[in-house]
Amino acid sequence: MNLDQQTQALLKLAEDYRIGHCQALLAKAREDSRAILKAAHLAARRDLRSMLAPERQRLAAEIAEAEAKLVTQRRLRDQRRVTAVLRQAWPRVSQALSESWETPAGRAAWVVHHLAVALRALPAQAWLIRHPVDWPAAEREQASQWMHAHGIAEARFEAASDLRAGIRVVCGLNVLDASLEGLLADRAQIEGRLLHYLEQAA
Repeated sequence: MNLDQQTQALLKLAEDYRIGHCQALLAKAREDSRAILKAAHLAARRDLRSMLAPERQRLAAEIAEAEAKLVTQRRLRDQRRVTAVLRQAWPRVSQALSESWETPAGRAAWVVHHLAVALRALPAQAWLIRHPVDWPAAEREQASQWMHAHGIAEARFEAASDLRAGIRVVCGLNVLDASLEGLLADRAQIEGRLLHYLEQAA
């Protein structure tokens, strides 16, 4: 092999070494670059999570506050609706009771029902039945017969100018007030029952 060939062989060997060494350096550089990028991505995500955490907490607090306000607004709206319904219903309850007393059948049912309630609550003797002035005598007689049939001794009647509808059963110091006013006296209880019926009908 002459000098020129030897020179060419050495140059090729040097070039091959250079190419191989460059490829190895590039491969290492690419690997290092991927590692650096991966670490940078992880760090960036960590930093982003750290930066976003307060914002997420703020948003969560705002959402919770908005939901609480919405619940409160709904509750207040429902309360206003219920109040309006009860305000409209109350005169109708009073009117329905008054209309019931205006018919003979309504009066009879009213009186018998409340005499039966009184029979369970009061001693069965010496009853005084207070009633409206215009309650017909024939109906008082029917009530008297009912009481006698159920063992009520010494029942008597007394007209009361302050009664528009219904009766009051007095026995000593005990009074069962089944007058219109007496039945409507516990407004809170009546409205509670009305609400119960409305909820069941809904």
